[in-house]
Amino acid sequence: MKNIKVKRTVILLGILVSFLLLFGCSEEEDYQLVQESRFALGTYNQVTVYAPSEEEGQDIMDAVFTRVNEIENLMSINVEDSDISKLNEKAGESSVTVDPETFHLLDLGKEYKELTDGTFNIGIGTLIQLWDIGGDDQQVPEEAEIGSLLNHTDLNQLILNEDSYEARIEDPEMIVDLGGIAKGYAVDQAVQVIKNHGVEHAIVDFGGDVYVLGGNPDGNDWRIGISTPEIGESGVVGRLFSSDMSVVSSGDYERYFIENDQLYHHIIDPSTGHPTDNELSSVTVISDSALEGDILSTAMFVMGLEDGLDFVNDLEGVEAVLITKSKEVYLTTGVSDLFEIMDEEYTLAD
Repeated sequence: MKNIKVKRTVILLGILVSFLLLFGCSEEEDYQLVQESRFALGTYNQVTVYAPSEEEGQDIMDAVFTRVNEIENLMSINVEDSDISKLNEKAGESSVTVDPETFHLLDLGKEYKELTDGTFNIGIGTLIQLWDIGGDDQQVPEEAEIGSLLNHTDLNQLILNEDSYEARIEDPEMIVDLGGIAKGYAVDQAVQVIKNHGVEHAIVDFGGDVYVLGGNPDGNDWRIGISTPEIGESGVVGRLFSSDMSVVSSGDYERYFIENDQLYHHIIDPSTGHPTDNELSSVTVISDSALEGDILSTAMFVMGLEDGLDFVNDLEGVEAVLITKSKEVYLTTGVSDLFEIMDEEYTLAD
């Protein structure tokens, strides 16, 4: 069967923000709700602010997306003259001086590879490009080719000099890709821009990486819907009650293709070079930082249910919702009182 690219509506890439607005927003007289969506970082990014005026709200939008474009131009592998593109181009040849922000994310990538026991790895760019899931050349590669590229994902080959902000890839066959970390970082930076403008209530949703700033202007927590992790579904499994938190989901229903009745999704297991295959259909991480949520939701999805739960339970300030293919919902202790099931086909696990 020919490859079929099937994509869900962008607004349903893990967190249902339209649901959030529907069930939790009442505009007060002192606020003007301003909302805008723009394309960047390979996805549609929606920002909602409760500003003193529409004019000021628009100024905030311009400032937010200017900041996002700065990050994309520094860190996107798809921008020809970005720091990451230059670093990969010089792999095996020479060092590249990068922006301190880019350096910071490269350094974090190395740290989190160790923290997650390799389930999160910014050094698997060759494998991401080989599969090209969601792209024009998506394919099921030959096993020999996958095996060969697995030999070129060692982050010890990424050398960083914090004194000069120089980075070097020793392995000429290795490609670094910050796609699994830069979007979360952009969300955090967008929130900071909004805070700097004095806004106390806002929602930032970059392709399913969500941060809710403050609470709902009516004085209650936001209600954040977690999408049903099934292809072709547009509902929600349940909702979280939250404020001043990041909520980030990763799942096998977000970006994928089907060949010979087999689904291949975009979350590559760095240990096998294949899309992760376990009992999970989605992982949602609740934390103070979308960057952290971006990384940990991916890592936990690769780890699987048992290891993922053990891993997150050892972390401070991080909670999670894990949903299995058998439609069981597992909650960490700190989120059990903040989550409400809304789809009767799903059940809370003991």
